Amino acid sequence: MRIVKRWILLLLFGASCLPVSSCRPLLKEVFKTPKVRVVDIGIAGNPFQSRGPVEAILHLAVNNPNSYALTVASVAYSATVGTRRLADGERTEEMRIEPSGETVVKVPVRLQTDVFEAALREVLEARTLSYEFNGSVGVVAPVVGVVRIPFSRTGTIDPMDILRRKGIGFN
Repeated sequence: MRIVKRWILLLLFGASCLPVSSCRPLLKEVFKTPKVRVVDIGIAGNPFQSRGPVEAILHLAVNNPNSYALTVASVAYSATVGTRRLADGERTEEMRIEPSGETVVKVPVRLQTDVFEAALREVLEARTLSYEFNGSVGVVAPVVGVVRIPFSRTGTIDPMDILRRKGIGFN
């Protein structure tokens, strides 16, 4: 009797593992992971005139290679300029990504005012300063649920170059 119970338990365990392992190749065929890249980071309004948090807009291009629409469930982000962390957070508003194409997702980002001012001072003193904007996009995938896709953008800020592009020159 004991042997029969052990075999039954072993068979039940094997049967419960079978669907999970057999669906994995099928999922790879059905769901292709989207690509995410940072297109632009813009400041909304004039940060020198506003009182309170500085609003920025993060533009992410999400390329959906699937033949069906996907839903972005959340966008988590973090922004650092020089040594200062300006923002981090998560936006949970759902957005639809059309099939077989690229959709630009705009994510409002709230920058901490005191840290933004300190980072601005750092930029002006250093002439150039590095920045890093990274995070992940949570996409709802069939069967497995939410899949996180990372994104990142790094570079340097040159305030003199920015002023020259705006038409303000210094000799």
